[in-house]
Amino acid sequence: MSQLEQRKKIKIFIDAGITSAKEISAKTGMPLRTIFRIKSILREGKSITHKSISIRSVHANLSSKYTDAPSTSTVYRTTRACGFNFKQPVMGPFITPLIAKNRVEWCKDHVNYCWENVFFTDECSIWLNRGSVSMWTKAKENPILKVQQHTPKLHVWGGISSMGTTILKIFTSNFVSKLYIDTLNECLIRTADVYYPEGWILQEDNSPIHKSKLSKEWKDSENILVLDWPAYSPDLNPIENIWGVLKQRLSKRSLNNLADLEVAIIYEWETFTPDFLKNFILSMSNRVNMCINSGGEKINY
Repeated sequence: MSQLEQRKKIKIFIDAGITSAKEISAKTGMPLRTIFRIKSILREGKSITHKSISIRSVHANLSSKYTDAPSTSTVYRTTRACGFNFKQPVMGPFITPLIAKNRVEWCKDHVNYCWENVFFTDECSIWLNRGSVSMWTKAKENPILKVQQHTPKLHVWGGISSMGTTILKIFTSNFVSKLYIDTLNECLIRTADVYYPEGWILQEDNSPIHKSKLSKEWKDSENILVLDWPAYSPDLNPIENIWGVLKQRLSKRSLNNLADLEVAIIYEWETFTPDFLKNFILSMSNRVNMCINSGGEKINY
């Protein structure tokens, strides 16, 4: 059995819900270390079938077969001439066939959905001065920028809708169910009831904090309508783009401490007007159709 066949066989067991390495080993006869390695690859979202090929490896392969093999630079130029570009891949969630199928089904059910009264919510972390930095220097070597080993950061929770943003929650502690409930109560309900007195819908991902018994019971008690959301689908959530805009703007600032960072975050958040947010909310129709057309694979939006 080839290495690829081994990987595919292990993945079939894992997709079927059999995750015990000992059980898979007993059924397949494969070494435990092999199963642990494949499980780790899948957990990290890496592909078990695709392997990137470098110019050097292509050159080495040609050299082993032909005495007059082209040089590395020739291989590089020819590869570029064939339309290939050397790019760093964008990291995304590992989407199994079952997850892709569920994403497509969800999108088909929401092709004509009205998104106007939906609050898209999410949490993210923002590090102090994490943006890329460039400096003018006469030295030949790259300058050294001394930074703290553990860069200070703030966590934020927020929501967006066609009517505007929620109150922003900024915190440094772990985001547990109790804090999530307090955040919804303080930041979402207070805003949503004003924007949509006739009713609104909460969008949240499938984080264990959102799905905990405590969180569910509280949302039920408050009669909050929650939009069902497909697993592994941050690409469908327009607030992810808002986090990107926020971080890009913050990266252009020189901030000395977390207090400065908090002030800057609040300032930028308050610039997100309904007119600015409108296109992000309206993009849901495109996202849904793109996901259907891609067969449930990650979309670039």
